[in-house]
Amino acid sequence: MQRGFLVGAVGGVAAMAAMGGVLTHLLADEDVQHTTIDPYPGQPRVKVDGHPAVERTILESRIEGWYHPLPWVGKDIDKVSCPAPLKAVAGATGTCTARAGGERVSIPVRVIRVEGDPATPRVTWKFER
Repeated sequence: MQRGFLVGAVGGVAAMAAMGGVLTHLLADEDVQHTTIDPYPGQPRVKVDGHPAVERTILESRIEGWYHPLPWVGKDIDKVSCPAPLKAVAGATGTCTARAGGERVSIPVRVIRVEGDPATPRVTWKFER
């Protein structure tokens, strides 16, 4: 009787750990972001070297919102700051910064791919934890 309870308890703990691992993996992959560059009518388009670019405010808000989706994934950050927009060209990179526990941390960002209309492209970009 006790052996059956022990096997069931260990099996339950193993199943919960597996589910937690899958959830962590799924949420940790949220550092890949998709942004369509299509400003509101009458708003200026952000450009870098003649190319459309992802605005700093979009980079900052997405990083701050997704950098720490679970307590055991990443660091708790605030005050994200990106020095410049991210050029909508595959391979373009930049570095944003944030505060984590009183320390400054660097957060590299990189454009993975650009698709669609060159004037209003869909930009897939990633930030590193």
